[in-house]
Order: sequence, then C-alpha cells, then structure tokens
Amino acid sequence: MDTDKLKLYEFILDHYSLGELKDLCFYLNVVYDDLDGTARKDKARELVEYVARRRRLDDLRAVLAQQRPEQYGEAFAAPAGKPEKPSFSEETRFLSRNPRQLFISHATADAAFAQRLAADLRAQGFAVWIAPQSIRPGEQWVAAINRGLEESGVMVLLLTPAAAASPWVQMETNVAIELERAGEMAFVPLLREKGRYPGLWRAYQWVMGEGEYGAALAALRARLEETTADGRPPTAGTRTRIHEKTDIELIYIPAGPFLYGSADSDKMALDREKPQRTIDLPPYWIGRAPVTNDQFARFVRATGYKTTAEREGYGWGRLDGKWNQIEGADWLHPGGLGTSNADKSNHPVIQISWDDAQAFCEWAGLALPAEEQWEKAARGTDGRIWPWGNEPPTAGHCNFNGNVGDTTPVGRYSPQGDSPYGCVDAAGNVWEWVTSGYDKDHSLFLRGGTWNSLDATVRAAYRLYLLHPDKLHDIIGFRVVELLSDPGF
Repeated sequence: MDTDKLKLYEFILDHYSLGELKDLCFYLNVVYDDLDGTARKDKARELVEYVARRRRLDDLRAVLAQQRPEQYGEAFAAPAGKPEKPSFSEETRFLSRNPRQLFISHATADAAFAQRLAADLRAQGFAVWIAPQSIRPGEQWVAAINRGLEESGVMVLLLTPAAAASPWVQMETNVAIELERAGEMAFVPLLREKGRYPGLWRAYQWVMGEGEYGAALAALRARLEETTADGRPPTAGTRTRIHEKTDIELIYIPAGPFLYGSADSDKMALDREKPQRTIDLPPYWIGRAPVTNDQFARFVRATGYKTTAEREGYGWGRLDGKWNQIEGADWLHPGGLGTSNADKSNHPVIQISWDDAQAFCEWAGLALPAEEQWEKAARGTDGRIWPWGNEPPTAGHCNFNGNVGDTTPVGRYSPQGDSPYGCVDAAGNVWEWVTSGYDKDHSLFLRGGTWNSLDATVRAAYRLYLLHPDKLHDIIGFRVVELLSDPGF
C-alpha cells in the first residue's frame, strides 16, 4: 500500500467505528459485505484498495473531508473540508432543469431524516437528487453535485445546526441562492432544529418542520406544490433525469407524430421496414444509453438473479472466426472462462437474453421499449436514416464495421453520433432487445446494430428478427423506457 493510501487507511482506523465504516461504504456506493475480511482493519484496507482500483480515491477524500472536516484538515494539512464552489462543466450544461426535481442538501448527521424525506417525496411524484444514491458509479463527488444542482429545479435545505457547520452544505446552499437570484432554481429551507444560521439563509421564508415528521412532510409538500405548480408532466424542455434505483440517465421524448419505417427512396431498406408511415406516440422516458455492466450489477446485487447464460453454463460469441457456443460465457465473463468485464463497467452489458432484460425491468419498475418507441428516440420525427442524419456512418459516428472489434463505453461517440433527442449508441455497439414483434413463431426483433454491423444494419429503421427470448450473445444488450401512459401497443 503506497503512502497516500496508507494515510487514508490509518485515518479511517483512527476516526471510524465499525458501524461508521459501514455508513462510509454506503455513502461511497460500495457494498460493505463485498469487501474481503471480517475485522474492521481488514474492511478499511479493502475499502481503500477497492476505490483506488476504480480511480475513486478523490471520492473517498471528499467524503472523509465532509464527514470529519476538522480531523481531515489536521491529518492532511489541506483545506479539503472546505470544498470549492462547483463550476458547471460541459457535461452538465446540456441538461435542462426538471422543475419537479429536488436537490436535498443535508449534513451527514441528518442523513437518516433526509433519506426518509427523499423516499416519501419520491412516492408523492417528485424526482429527488440526494447523496449518495444519486452519485453515479465512478463519478467524482464534486462533479455529481454540479450535475445535481444543474438538473434540479428546487433545492430543499434541511436546516439544523449540523448543516450550518458543514462546509459542503454551505457551498451547496450558496450556489443554490445564486441560482435562485438568477431565476434558475427555487430555494426552500426546511427548519428541523432551531439554531444560529447565516443571515443570508434567514432572508428566505422557511418551512417550519420542527415537530412531528408527518406535519413537517405535509408542510414541505404544500410549499413544493406551490413552487412547482406547472412542473407536471415534464415539458419538452425537461430533457433528462436520473432513475434513482438503477442510476440510468433517462431522456424525455415528447408526445407527437413521427415517421416510422423506411421510405422507398432508401435503397438499403428491406420489405419488413415498409411502408413508411406516420405514428403518433404519447410521451415517455427512455434510457440515454444501453444498460451498462455497472447498472446491471446493481440489479444482481439486490436480487441475486442468475442470468440465462449463468444457469445454462454457456453463451454465444465469435470463436475461431465463427459464431459459436462458448462454455462459461455470461455477462460477467462475456468471452467465456478466463475473461472478465471488470474493466468495462461503463460498457453495455451483454450475454443477456430477452428474459434477463425483462427481469431487470420488472425489478427496476421500467420496461423494454416497443419498436416504435425505440425508433422515435433513435431518429427523431423527420424520418432520417441514421440518428445523426442521412450521411453514411464513419468511424467518428458510431462503433460499427469491426472498426474497434469489441464494445465501447456508452457515449463514446457523443455528440456526433447522437439522435435528435440526445440518445447515444442507437447505431452500433450492441443490438438492443425490444418488446414488439413477438409473433406466433416466437420470434423477436433487435434494433440498432452492433460493433460488427455494416452501415445498412445500423440504420434506425433496420429490424433484425428470428430470435427467441432465451437467445443471448456477446453483441446483444438492451435499453429501457419509463412509461407515462399506456402507449396502446
């Protein structure tokens, strides 16, 4: 263990009990029980090594500085407990605000109350950004806060003396007040405990929540309904949000007509893509990208689910220049025994059957897209041939034609390969399961093409068929939708 990691390890041993170490893992989105060892020192050492392997030491430092600011400052002789104010990155600037998404700012000491509040507000129809659940795997702590503040339409500040003393809460609140004054965000302080608070915070009308929890929740909800009165359902300008349970970024697809299928003018079109016609869809949310290995791992950790390939003991892939059955191939070992997806956390999950994709969706409260939903998100409304337009694909647009020879991280070709709505990897990388097309012969369709597809088969209207729901492959993945109404399919 190098000097830097050793200092972090010793700091954790000096300042965290076993129970507090478990909480630290929770804040870092690390499964405590997955760490090797049983003693506190073993778990602490494995935690440091775990985050180091995933290049997340900065996240660990940030959480330690947040939770133990005075001790951290003394131990590391750096002002890490006083975080810099976020500066919004290019990654976050494209996101439009969801007027009904709440950013809950709270001190570590108030985490239990804040998490209960977040769960109840979600149940009442609000989207909620709250650490640590809203931090994406591998995302830097400050970058995650940037994104949360940029996406959310309202900040809820949980007012307690601990919050007033927290440099992180101070930073988040100062940014929220700036955004409020610029007319970009509403700022709603919820007083949970009397104390001495900064004068600027006292300039706002507080929601009084010192008493019984139910009364505090009701008072906050009433204020929020006033603040976000025109926020439901999402407007076309509300482009993205994060699905909390899965960490999937969803893109809003507005209601309206679009051109579905291929026109006769497309000389690559097949009969099964015709005729081109206008279809009117209700609004829905769709995954910006195919489901990744990290996101599928959340499902497996939560449920213990075994995929079709794991149960049967084999998958399918390219072997000796031919497509063959591969013993031991599954989503964790996509190329068979001796292979691993450990360094592909942000690649699309593969070796997934239609049944596996359906199981994930049932757990997440989501669904596989119908072909019509998939195609509208992939090409927009104007009938373009590929997501970016009618120009044939190049190596800069998408992962196709064997140019890379394997899957690539989702979003690698953004923005040049994006659809009009901002969906990525709708051409190439992996085929994607959809729900419609299941017929009397038990055939299903796949959409989008894969890393070894030609330009004709990464067209938005192309349909690959004759696959049974238990079929799986190292070139097949899936993305998800969240329905706002019954689409009528």
